[in-house]
Amino acid sequence: MMVTTPTWQKVDNLEDGFMAFNEACVEKLATVLSKTSADIVLTTTHRIHYNEIEWQQILYNRGIMTGRISKVNTAGKFTDLSIRCMEVLEWVGANPNENYVIIDDDKSLRDLPIEIKARWVETEFHQGLTTKGSEQALNILLNND
Repeated sequence: MMVTTPTWQKVDNLEDGFMAFNEACVEKLATVLSKTSADIVLTTTHRIHYNEIEWQQILYNRGIMTGRISKVNTAGKFTDLSIRCMEVLEWVGANPNENYVIIDDDKSLRDLPIEIKARWVETEFHQGLTTKGSEQALNILLNND
C-alpha cells in the first residue's frame, strides 16, 4: 500500500536499502497515525526481512512516525508465511480487544468474516492508500465502540 511502482518498472531504493514509498500515500498514512496515535502491525511479505527496530527506522526514513511497530506473526522466512487472510484471522483472535484497521491490497482478505472485513481498507497496488482509504481508516479507528 506504500510502494505503488508498477512491477515492470524499477523501484528506487533509499539509502537504507528498502524501496521508496509513494509520497502521497506516506502523507495519508501519517495523517491517520497522527490523528489516532495508532501503532503499526505489519502484514507485508517484506516483514520477514527486517526486525521491528529496523522497520521503525525504515518507516521513519520515509516520514512515518508511530509509537510501536509489530508484525502480524513471527514468520521469519518466506516458507513460514501463510495466506494473508489466515494470518490476519490469527492476529485478530490473539488480540480480541484491539481497535484496529487493516490497510492492505491482498485479495485473500476478501474471505475474512464480515465483522473483520468491515475493518479492512482494500487498497489497489498501483494506487496505495488513497484519500478515500485514509478517510475510511480514520472512520474505523475513531468510531470504534
